[in-house]
Amino acid sequence: MAFAAASHIIHYMAQIHATAIVSDRAELADDVVIGPWCIVEGSVIIGPGTRLLHRVSLRGPITIGADNHLYPNVCLGFAPQDAKFDHDHDGPGVAIGDGNLIREGVTIHRATSDQTPTTVGDENYIMANAHIGHDVQMGSNCMLANGALAGGHVEIADRAILGGGAAAHQFCRIGRLSMLSGLMGIVQDVPPFCTGYSTRTIGSLNLIGLRRAGYQPHIENLQLAFNLLFRAGLPNGRAIEMIAQECNGDALCREMAEFVRGTRRGITPYASHSDVRALAE
Repeated sequence: MAFAAASHIIHYMAQIHATAIVSDRAELADDVVIGPWCIVEGSVIIGPGTRLLHRVSLRGPITIGADNHLYPNVCLGFAPQDAKFDHDHDGPGVAIGDGNLIREGVTIHRATSDQTPTTVGDENYIMANAHIGHDVQMGSNCMLANGALAGGHVEIADRAILGGGAAAHQFCRIGRLSMLSGLMGIVQDVPPFCTGYSTRTIGSLNLIGLRRAGYQPHIENLQLAFNLLFRAGLPNGRAIEMIAQECNGDALCREMAEFVRGTRRGITPYASHSDVRALAE
C-alpha cells in the first residue's frame, strides 16, 4: 500500500496535519481536515466539510460523505471479526453518508459481501465505543449510545435508538423508530415503533418517539396493532390479517405488519413491566 507524508501530497488542498499519513490513492474534498496522527490507507473518498480530529484510522475502500465528524481512535473499514474471512480481501468496504457524528473509539468493519458495503446513512449519532459489524445496513437519524453493539448483517432502520451497551445479534432487524433500552440484548427482530426494556423482550410502543416524530394521530391504531401482535396470543400470520382488518388502513400499522411478514429470525416476544419486575426480583 503506497503512502505519502502529508507535506509531500501537493495535489491535496485539504488541511492535513504534518503527522498524518495519507495514501496517495485517497481522494479528499478541498476543505477536509485530517488531524494529528491520523492514518488514511488505500482507496478512501472523503467529502466536503468532513473532519478527522486525531488518531483516526481508515482502511479503504471507504466512501465518506459531507460534514462528518470523526473523533479520536475511530477505526473504519478494517477486516470483520470473522475467523473465516480473508483479511487481505477488500470487497466493497464501507459507505458512510453525510452529517454523521462518530465519537471516540467507534469501530465499523468492512463487508464480507462482494456486492454491498457496510452502510451508515445520514445524520446518525454514534457514541463512544459503539461497534457496527460487517455488512450492517443502518439508516439515517439513528442513535447508538456508548458501547452499543450491532453484529454482522444487522439492519437498523431510520430513527432507531440503541441504548448504552445494547446489543443486536447478527442478522437481526431493528425497525424504524424503535428503541432498545440500555444493556438490552436481542436475538430476534424488533418491529417498527416498539420499545424493549429488558433483554430479549418488547415492552410497549415507543410513544415518546412517535410523538416527537409527529405521529400522534397514528398512536391509537398502532396500539391496537401492538395488542394484536403481542398481547392477543395470535400467530404472526393471523395477527397480520387482523391488523389489516382492524387498524383502519393506517400506514404505520401496515409498515409494522409488513415488517413482521418479512421476519426470518422471528419477532422478539412481549413482556409486561410487571413480568420484567418479577424476573428481576
